[in-house]
Amino acid sequence: MFSVRPLVAAVLGVLLLPVAGRADILFTPFVGGNLGGSVTSRFADFVGDQSRTTFGGSVATMSGGIMGNLTIGVPLQSHGGPGIRPYAVGGIGLIRQEFDVVGGLVGYTANDLGYNVGGGVLIFPSAHVGIRGDVRYFRSVGANTVSELLDLQPGAFNFTRATVGVTFRY
Repeated sequence: MFSVRPLVAAVLGVLLLPVAGRADILFTPFVGGNLGGSVTSRFADFVGDQSRTTFGGSVATMSGGIMGNLTIGVPLQSHGGPGIRPYAVGGIGLIRQEFDVVGGLVGYTANDLGYNVGGGVLIFPSAHVGIRGDVRYFRSVGANTVSELLDLQPGAFNFTRATVGVTFRY
């Protein structure tokens, strides 16, 4: 069973890290859609998973700290003020697949190592509130042995996610 404790601990750790006086902490709740790949496969349709909607949130800091993704952004603004910040992002982590068939009588759950790459843009019309648009490609790593894991061979599960959200900058 998946526990949210490590996720909560990581988020709290990022929020409580001492940061430089000029660091930005960004919190973004988002909504979007999963496109292509495994989420539009015949199997997904067979098990009745017609939902392609995704929602969630992210916490990031633009300097120091431990993060699951590395984000490289180019600020086109004075620090802390209005402006535009295009960025590229990539990282590794856990990809969790979960669905139920026949009203929850039969279920499937898998946790796989995976990676994501993508990019987006942050638009700040004010100093503390902005809009983020983001597109990322996710893929599991097909590893049954340590040597396959080190080779990062692509797995079968993959999809693209496009999201939009409101970003709060602290």
